[in-house]
Amino acid sequence: MVWWYTLLDILIGILQLILGVALALFSITIALNILDRTTKTINEFEEIRKKNIAVAIYIAGILIAVGNVVGQAVTGISRGIVPGQFNLAALIAGLIQLFIGLPLAIVLIVWAQSRVYRWLVKAAEKLPGVTDIKEFDIETELKNGNMATAIILFGTFVAISLVASQGVAWLSEPLASALLRLIS
Repeated sequence: MVWWYTLLDILIGILQLILGVALALFSITIALNILDRTTKTINEFEEIRKKNIAVAIYIAGILIAVGNVVGQAVTGISRGIVPGQFNLAALIAGLIQLFIGLPLAIVLIVWAQSRVYRWLVKAAEKLPGVTDIKEFDIETELKNGNMATAIILFGTFVAISLVASQGVAWLSEPLASALLRLIS
């Protein structure tokens, strides 16, 4: 009978892996669709086809940022599917965690990009000889292959996602506890 539990544990592990990959693909697809809507003047895939490294770095930063935050949410879901201890409240809490984490990651990315834009404009205004700051546009800079802009955005996205992911990481624990109290 021990072999049956071993097989069940292996199947649960495979289920967790499949669920994690499916949620990652879903999250990345959502993030790329929103990215496409927020960067209206950039056709990201056309720029990549042209070998625009700045746009590729920008997209990589967004994907890593979403992955950091969503990865913590997937961990919350996996806590609900532990071999021998299926926990419906933890599973539901993990799903709630995911549906909080994904929008949070996307909002933070959009917010961070606008903050970086304002910071770059303020920094540029202080430079001698810089006269027309209103011409600076992040999307134009990325389309023109400005690596400095891409790297600053990449770093900002990753830094914010690392902090946000830690906030999301333990969200499922209190949610599961609250759900258990409601159920019982």
